[in-house]
Amino acid sequence: MTDVLIMKYCGALQIQDKQKKKRAIENLSKFLHEHDSELEVTEKIQIYKNILRCFNDKAEACREFAVKIITDITSFLHQEDDYLIYLMPALLQRLGGQERIESSEEVRLLKVSLLHCVINKYRPTLLSSYVNDIIQILVNTLVDPYPKIKKESCECSADLAETIPRHFYTYSQSLIVPILQSVTHQHYRIRIVAITAIGKVVRYGNNKSVDTVIGPLAERLFDQIQAVRQAVVQVIGIWLVQLPDRYSYFHRLLPLILTSLTDEIPDLKTEALKLWDEVGKVYMQENENEFKDQVDFLIDDPVHYPPFETRPNIGCRTLVNRHLCKIVPALVRELDDWLMDIRLKASQLLYSLILNAEVYITLHLEKILDGMYRASNDEDVRVVNNVEKAAELIGYFVPPDTYCKLVLPTMEDSATAGQLRVFAAILKGSDRSTLKEKLTDIGNFLKSAEICWSKETAYQIQLLSCCSNLMVVCEQDCKMIGYQLFVVIISVLGLATEEFVTKEALGCFHMLQSVETCTSLQNLFEKYLQPVLQEFQVSADSWSLCSPERFIFEALLIYAGSAIRLHLQIISEILVTCLKPEKDPEVRLKMFIILSSNVVATEELKCAHDSGPFLIKLVKDVIIPNLVWRAGRTSEAIRTAAVSCLYSAFKHSIDSSSPFADPTVISIVTEPLVTLLLTLVEDSSKKTRIIACQSLCRMIRLLRITGLYTADLVHHVYPVVLKRLDDVSDDVRVAAVATLVKLFKPLPADYCMEISFGHLDALFSTMLIHLDDPDLGFQHTMLDALKEIGEVNPKILLEKVGICTVKFCNAEGCRELTGYIERLLDN
Repeated sequence: MTDVLIMKYCGALQIQDKQKKKRAIENLSKFLHEHDSELEVTEKIQIYKNILRCFNDKAEACREFAVKIITDITSFLHQEDDYLIYLMPALLQRLGGQERIESSEEVRLLKVSLLHCVINKYRPTLLSSYVNDIIQILVNTLVDPYPKIKKESCECSADLAETIPRHFYTYSQSLIVPILQSVTHQHYRIRIVAITAIGKVVRYGNNKSVDTVIGPLAERLFDQIQAVRQAVVQVIGIWLVQLPDRYSYFHRLLPLILTSLTDEIPDLKTEALKLWDEVGKVYMQENENEFKDQVDFLIDDPVHYPPFETRPNIGCRTLVNRHLCKIVPALVRELDDWLMDIRLKASQLLYSLILNAEVYITLHLEKILDGMYRASNDEDVRVVNNVEKAAELIGYFVPPDTYCKLVLPTMEDSATAGQLRVFAAILKGSDRSTLKEKLTDIGNFLKSAEICWSKETAYQIQLLSCCSNLMVVCEQDCKMIGYQLFVVIISVLGLATEEFVTKEALGCFHMLQSVETCTSLQNLFEKYLQPVLQEFQVSADSWSLCSPERFIFEALLIYAGSAIRLHLQIISEILVTCLKPEKDPEVRLKMFIILSSNVVATEELKCAHDSGPFLIKLVKDVIIPNLVWRAGRTSEAIRTAAVSCLYSAFKHSIDSSSPFADPTVISIVTEPLVTLLLTLVEDSSKKTRIIACQSLCRMIRLLRITGLYTADLVHHVYPVVLKRLDDVSDDVRVAAVATLVKLFKPLPADYCMEISFGHLDALFSTMLIHLDDPDLGFQHTMLDALKEIGEVNPKILLEKVGICTVKFCNAEGCRELTGYIERLLDN
């Protein structure tokens, strides 16, 4: 009966109608399930073979249904080699040829799944006979364009390697290249499966494939998907523990897992740390005799160790130390790679490498520092930050005596911002007790002109970082290099071109103030200002517009505050040298501006015990020579700055304690100053004309105090000032009026009215003309001035007003002035 049914169902498979054929396949499957225990093996095989023939059916639906039925049959039938004899050739024919016979993606996927089912079901002893066929099929399906087939093929490859490792070894390398094509697939799940498959194929196959796959796996560490990077870490972690030939490939595998220790995803970083710890423990167990003494006696962590870092076990550290020589050269090259992602990963690896190598990094420090110098200037901030962190680790593990011998000579000729950044970070991680011994050498190095005289903003910031890190680490020990730090900071402050650099420098000054236990910045300047000025005094004669010393000297004058009063003699000598008329005009202009606003005009100068000699020397040897007229806009600006400085020097002229209140002193400068000021009253610069008038007023006040004010001086000065009433600038006219009032009220003791009648007549006549000025404001100014000067000789003025009243438009002003004079005469 069973033979008849089998013949009937098998005969139905010959029908062309695909629906009837599908029902026949279904009937055969059902029959096989229901009568499994009753059927002979030969009968089962007959059914099996008839269904397998449908793999070549023209109808896709029939092929698909046949594959599903065979898969179902394979899953419940007992393991029999007879089935594989017919199944494997059928699969090989459809999937293993050079040309793709099976056109349907869905059917190909089902057949690969069937192969996967066979691999998982059958014993290794049965599969070993067909490993060549399976490999041939997988080589084709692994490069299938259909993603799901790629995924299933990768899983098949992994399971095959794990199922028959001994037989798989010979064929494993033929699968590597096809699987690697899926490592870069656009679907991240395909990439994950491919990476996992590579892990098992290499692990159970020929380990020489590590050289082929390590590059593509390293590239996957740049993958944006966390799960992909995690798959790589897992594979590398397993290889480092279980790969048979791992000792030959440690130098290739270590960089990958070490890089993952600093991944930005916490979960991935945690897993990598766990795997890395396991690698170290296994390495210790395998080399127990070598580690016995170290494990027994070196159980405590170093006292000076990076905070927030867990020290790797001794196995991890030893593993890294033994392969540094192979890892470091490649790492240094990749720190300077043209691809940003590679530089980033290299910087992450650098940190992990130093953390594990500890003091043994010293042997390769010179090479590593060269790479770090270049990487610290990287355009990617993340790379720079990683390099700084790595440099800080060097400070923890390498003694200052060692790294100073490498770092300082490198920077002597031409230091860069990158080198200083690395050096600052190294200092930050150094131990106070050992760094103290090198403070003098470091301080002298940073203080040298070649190092601290730079206008590059990034360079200045890193130079300040070196200073601040030294003070943070060594604290009060930095007193021994307080002068050197002062010079560095004031140099940056003077040469700074950005506001934030200035703020950083001032912050460093406050740190130094705290280290030196000074109550204020002025006290700090008082302590170190003199030696700095003495150094500048030697070179002042050679300063140009771009000389760093000039900028630093200006900074000293600006920020020293009251400390300046203690060193006025040296300052005056430097000023006399720099402000000689033959010196660079632009230099003189800059110096005059600083001098006027930050020295001469300050209250601290008035309190200085030797301010008198300073101001006298300033006026005689600096200001007067620079008031002489010279052609050019720059010279014009210098005259303005010089006369401004003179005005500031006379600031305290109303005080009899002024150094110029001494008749001997003021008599020496009166004649040249009056001549020059009268020239400046007619200068082309409006500002110069105004300040010249104001300076004349202050000088007149000083001459009155000293009793040197004479009628001849009045008659010499007033005609020049009187002409300025016709100036094009109203501000100059007002200043001229104020100067005339100061000249004639009060008059000097030797002034004779009879002899000076003509002068007064000319004065009043000119001033009355301007009483009728078109500008109402100036009319009021002139009216007030005439009232004050009129007190000198009211009769002459009254006669002049009487003549002018009928001619002037400003009749009201004339009447008011007339009434005022008449009241004076009446009183």
